Amino acid sequence: MNVHFKNWLDGVKQALVLYPEQDYYLPQRGDFSKDTASLRSDAAKVGKGLRNNVTKNGKINPRLR
Repeated sequence: MNVHFKNWLDGVKQALVLYPEQDYYLPQRGDFSKDTASLRSDAAKVGKGLRNNVTKNGKINPRLR
C-alpha cells in the first residue's frame, strides 16, 4: 500500500508539475494538435491492419464489412 501511494503521488506531481525538472519541455503552440493528428493516423493504420488480418482469416462478422 505504501508503494502504491508513493507511485500515485509521483504521478500527481508529474501531472501538475509541482517541482519541474530542468529538462521540462514546454510545448509550443500547435504541438498537441500535431500529436493528435499523428495518433489518429496511427490508430487508423492499426485498425486497418487488424481488419485486414481478421478478414483474411475469415473471422469477421458479415455485418461489419
